[in-house]
Amino acid sequence: MACSVVRAPILRNSSVRHYAAVAAAAQCSAAKGPESQVLSNKIIIAAIENNSPVTQISILFKAGSRNETYDTQGTAHLLRVAAGLSSKRSSNFGITRNIQQLGGNLTAVSDRESIAYTLQVTRDHVDAALSFLEDAATKQVFKPWEVSDQFPRLRYELSLIPDTARLVELLHKAAFRTGLGYSLYCPKRQVGKISNETLQHFVNTWFSGSRCAVVGTGVALSDLQCFAQGLEISSGDTCNEASKYYGGELRKERNSPLASVAVAVEGASLNNEKDALAFAILQRAAGTGPRVKWGSSIAPLHKAVAAAAGQDPFAVTAFNATYSDSGLFGFILSAPGNIAGPLTKAAYSWLRSPKLSESDITRGKNDLKAAVLAASENGNTQLECLGQQALLKGRVSSVASIAAEIDKITSSDVKSVVGKLSGKVSLAAIGDLSTVPYADQLC
Repeated sequence: MACSVVRAPILRNSSVRHYAAVAAAAQCSAAKGPESQVLSNKIIIAAIENNSPVTQISILFKAGSRNETYDTQGTAHLLRVAAGLSSKRSSNFGITRNIQQLGGNLTAVSDRESIAYTLQVTRDHVDAALSFLEDAATKQVFKPWEVSDQFPRLRYELSLIPDTARLVELLHKAAFRTGLGYSLYCPKRQVGKISNETLQHFVNTWFSGSRCAVVGTGVALSDLQCFAQGLEISSGDTCNEASKYYGGELRKERNSPLASVAVAVEGASLNNEKDALAFAILQRAAGTGPRVKWGSSIAPLHKAVAAAAGQDPFAVTAFNATYSDSGLFGFILSAPGNIAGPLTKAAYSWLRSPKLSESDITRGKNDLKAAVLAASENGNTQLECLGQQALLKGRVSSVASIAAEIDKITSSDVKSVVGKLSGKVSLAAIGDLSTVPYADQLC
């Protein structure tokens, strides 16, 4: 059993080859595209029957760190860590032992807007394993002594957060303050203070049918329907408080030779699909770093910073985050502290008035389509994309239709969102900040 913010591979050894014969036999029935349906209990289900020998099923809830309050920050992090503890009908040992005996894997992954409990198991063991997925996702009891046992792990995870992740968390805090501004990670001051009652109240409030999606790959929609229809979850309909973009800056000085800086303005939300796609293309057109390790890049953002850096080392990438009601667009830069200031100003100067050619935009569209198509070839990523679509959009689209929507975005659409990059700035910085400008010094 595992829980993390980053999904990990499930099958890591040569035993995968033993299923080759089964997979070959299944090819007699053509793989279907994504199917979806809203059930009477308000749960949305979606499935892709791709004839895979391994079935993956996720129960997702629209509940993440944005649903915390000031006093309950860290609840979503602890909830993820506590996945698989004793439930109303199974012990922690029982869930772990039975999943292992079936050759399966149970993971929990969370972000700012959702938490997903995922079961991965061979097709012939799905029926036996589903009850343990249901236990982990919908029948939690949060025994106080089991919850307190998770605090050392919480401290351990906090000690391993890289500076780049801390930087992104600081950027969200500066931009949104609350809601989307609350971190994916539990504040150190909250470790040991989150009780089992807090966890149970969070689950009772946000884990409802209207905020739930059940998705799967390697399984028929009809089978998923039978499972989702029987889930015992609340019928309540609690709504998120909309996150407001404020802008601002947060700086954290460290004894480090490097400075890491993130600068962003408000981007597009998922409610505006056209602008969201345009910002995604703009990110790829601006550049997301070299394709070859230690290599260079032809992207305009990289060129603008390279001109200011000369022979000094640096790394820069365009940054784009899209949420249900807001977003962020900007760049993340890392460089030695003595040159970080001029490079930050050079990158921000490009961000305020991007110079993009038609070839840059075409390259950005092709790059985005390639990323979407490549994601569909990875089982874990495919399931994650299916779940996010069902949960946040209430519908699912095929990879081909998404690629077609990207093709519909014109150069003028991309240039129109460029005009929105002059909004209020959010800045976050970590490391040697001796030369890093403050937000009011960027303009």
